[in-house]
Amino acid sequence: DSVLSLWMAVLVTSVMPLCAGAAEWGSLKGQLVFDGTPPESKSIQNIAPDTEFCSKNELVDDTLVVGEERGLANAFVYLYLKKGKTVAVHPDLAEPSDKPVVLDNKGCQFVPHIALIRTGQPLVVRNSDPTGHNTNASLAKNGAFNVLIAANQSQKMTLSKAESLPLPVQCNVHPFMKGYMLVRDDPYMTVTDETGAFEISKIPAGNHEFQFWQERIGYLKNCKYEGGELNRRGRVKLDIQGGADLDLGKIEVPASLIK
Repeated sequence: DSVLSLWMAVLVTSVMPLCAGAAEWGSLKGQLVFDGTPPESKSIQNIAPDTEFCSKNELVDDTLVVGEERGLANAFVYLYLKKGKTVAVHPDLAEPSDKPVVLDNKGCQFVPHIALIRTGQPLVVRNSDPTGHNTNASLAKNGAFNVLIAANQSQKMTLSKAESLPLPVQCNVHPFMKGYMLVRDDPYMTVTDETGAFEISKIPAGNHEFQFWQERIGYLKNCKYEGGELNRRGRVKLDIQGGADLDLGKIEVPASLIK
């Protein structure tokens, strides 16, 4: 029995490294660049009903933000999965973070403008302003919610279902206040920074489809990059190689796509 136990221990020990190394992971990155003359940034004029307080903040229309190097900010990039499909998740990201995503009503705007939330991760809706706000989220799978938050108060909740697209958040008290949130089952989502750059890491190796979407434009359809282009729904199938970074380089977003 002792010989058999020793043999089994050796076998398990020898197999474990093979199993641990069976799954490989890679990353995806690139840069969304606006092709054309971007529209001028417009300040928000109608800031009733709290004109005295809200006018103290520099409020601008941030539905389309283009940086100095023509980088398109605040665009969503995420793994697209057909209904009923799942994806392997890197062990480091297997469980949703217990750190809450905070969506703040601050300075008469939503901060952050875009919230990325994983199912099961706490969401805290906060009001840091001295005036009342409500947070009205028009979610599809999770159902819409409309939370009235008094000054300097917050409310915690958890969203349990993935949404196929980013969906709007607004304040009905201050109609100029708008933002977006994306709720997914997996961690493979991001938003472009002020330079238009994005990166998603620890993606399982294999062929995957990715979605590109921006609130003013919608689907980033037929946008070209060196070696390919997004389809009419702003999606592209890509081969992620284990241990490698797939860099799409600059993805041109034509000005003609602006609605």
